[in-house]
Amino acid sequence: MKKKFTWKKAIYIILGLLFAVALFSGIRYFVKSNSKESEAFLTRKPTVQNMEDKVMATGKIIPKEEIEIKPNIAGIIDKILVDEGDKVEAGQLIATVRIVPNIAEVNNAQQNVSNQQLQINNARMNVENMRKQFEMQERLYKQGVASKQEFLNAQQQLYTTQQALKNAQQQLVTAQKALLIAKTGATPELQGLATTQIRSKAAGTVLEVPVKVGSQVIEANSFNAGTTICSIADLNSLIFQGEIDEAQAGKLKQGMDMNIVIGALQNKTFPGRLTMIAPKGKDNNGTIKFPVEGDVFNPNNEYIRAGFSANGEIVLTSKKNALLLDESLIQYEKKNGKDVPFVEVKQKDGKFKKAYVKLGASDGINVEILSGIDKNADVKVWNPSDKDKEELKEKSKK
Repeated sequence: MKKKFTWKKAIYIILGLLFAVALFSGIRYFVKSNSKESEAFLTRKPTVQNMEDKVMATGKIIPKEEIEIKPNIAGIIDKILVDEGDKVEAGQLIATVRIVPNIAEVNNAQQNVSNQQLQINNARMNVENMRKQFEMQERLYKQGVASKQEFLNAQQQLYTTQQALKNAQQQLVTAQKALLIAKTGATPELQGLATTQIRSKAAGTVLEVPVKVGSQVIEANSFNAGTTICSIADLNSLIFQGEIDEAQAGKLKQGMDMNIVIGALQNKTFPGRLTMIAPKGKDNNGTIKFPVEGDVFNPNNEYIRAGFSANGEIVLTSKKNALLLDESLIQYEKKNGKDVPFVEVKQKDGKFKKAYVKLGASDGINVEILSGIDKNADVKVWNPSDKDKEELKEKSKK
């Protein structure tokens, strides 16, 4: 007797067929993906080339000595005789300052002049009186009426009053000069040495002129830094000033040769020498940096501007014909509490196999492979960049 066909049985059959199809498709995809493992990753081969283990410091070029020209008298800038970039000699006139008279100082100086004039008038009267007394004592002495001592006393008194007059006259001249300085800042006979004339203290190139005609300036003294009229430096005597990471500071020593690379000059390289490694680091956004300095040599006298950004390359060691690999291809796994480096190498069947490697020096981009693989190894690019992904995509199309 035939069993009756039901819709329930039909549904079970359909579901069973769908499950079988899905299982078959999954197995087929898994097998297919495994067979094409070699196509899912790019590979890179190690290269044999010379390698330099070097420390890179980032920084800028600055003058070894920069001189700021400041006035030693307050006033208003009357003239500026140089521009930025001009070369100047020691003693060359840079600018002139016009004195703004201080009313109180002028009044005091004027009162002092008046007082000295009054003293001169009094001294003249004293001299005239003492001259008359001396002449009288001289006649009496010749007549034998006055003693020689009285005559000598009269002579001494006349001399003393004459000296007092000379002193008063000299003090008047000094007071008149003080009045002139209070009004104009200088006297005619000292115009060449006047503080109103600002002169360069050294030969060099004008780096900056931060003031303009009409600007007010303050004198430099023990209480005040003063206003900088211009800064001057010798651009033939430059240094590199930069910073390095704390991990690299212990590798450096003073006197090491440097290569100073200046990007603004189309990455031209200038020889240099390391002269200073700071004994104390500075916190820079959570990273400790150590300031360094080095002399910059310019054998061809090229024009290097102060403030150029630059990189200082300090070569520690150099190796020839080293086996190098992109350091980003190195992977690590924990073994006995240590990070052990390895790479994945493509095999003949297209699969990848771990190969433990021993690493040597690194320049931050490439690392030396001491053992574990040879120059013919195809190493998996396990962390491809966007560029690598595009390259892989192009290869898959071919």
